[in-house]
Amino acid sequence: MERLQKENIKAWLPLREPDAHKGDFGRVLIAAGSKGMMGACILSCRAAFRSGSGLVAACCDPDLFSDVHAGVPEATCVAREDVSWDRYDAAGAGPGLGVTRTAYDFLLEAMTRFSGPLVLDADALNCLAAFGIPDPKTVRASLIITPHAGEAAKLLNAMCMKGIGTVSPEDISKDRERFGLLLSQRLGAVTVMKGAESLIILPDGRVYQNTTGNPGMATGGSGDVLTGMTVSLAGQLAAQGKNPEEAAVLGTLCSVYLHGLAGDMAAESWGQAGVMASDLADYAALALRSFDPISFAERIDKK
Repeated sequence: MERLQKENIKAWLPLREPDAHKGDFGRVLIAAGSKGMMGACILSCRAAFRSGSGLVAACCDPDLFSDVHAGVPEATCVAREDVSWDRYDAAGAGPGLGVTRTAYDFLLEAMTRFSGPLVLDADALNCLAAFGIPDPKTVRASLIITPHAGEAAKLLNAMCMKGIGTVSPEDISKDRERFGLLLSQRLGAVTVMKGAESLIILPDGRVYQNTTGNPGMATGGSGDVLTGMTVSLAGQLAAQGKNPEEAAVLGTLCSVYLHGLAGDMAAESWGQAGVMASDLADYAALALRSFDPISFAERIDKK
């Protein structure tokens, strides 16, 4: 097991060249939100922008487009039936999506038609557990899944894997590495086992342990922010020439570390008890800024 350090992350982050344009920083799609749950969509899209994405499209019911425009006016909107998958460098699905057959059918389309990094979280994972997990041979996307213990237990129990029986969230929490590896190998996915010192487990068996974060991040919407950050960083790396598998791995490692770092910065300002998910989305930008060798203000001074 390798512990993530700032030196690792600095070497993996997307580049930001002086003459770059918004297309160099990725065009990403986030399928999230439903009636009463649009905050999840807004948090994810905001986090994607704060993490450096050039273009972010929110994929949701057209009746809810106005919610997106009010919450994150920089985002565009697209209905599920109008998605052109070849337009995007990375995609994500799940926060606030709802567990319905319609949502599940959309997820199957994303997994089998999209060929870039695809982050599945929250209700996307619950949909797979409820309606069926596709054969990995039919999946084109480079999958990234980000379950907490409860979601991981649902997925594993739905898989009915021989030799493990029925597992509970408590079982998962006691042995995240073992169960995370089972998920990674079964789905061919980069798996983030969320929690204190989250584990990132690759299908080839490599395991990374995060070193940032604090209990203040245990708040509603924190996972939605991680989804947006992961989609963003994987999309930027893909737009800059990384193959989908490498973009998925490096984007996930960077996002988990930066998500925790954003939480640490927010806790310094607000105290752990006062941290909200919207703080994490905004502090994502400051977490990234901490990697800049010369701050923007210093660049202006040197001119």
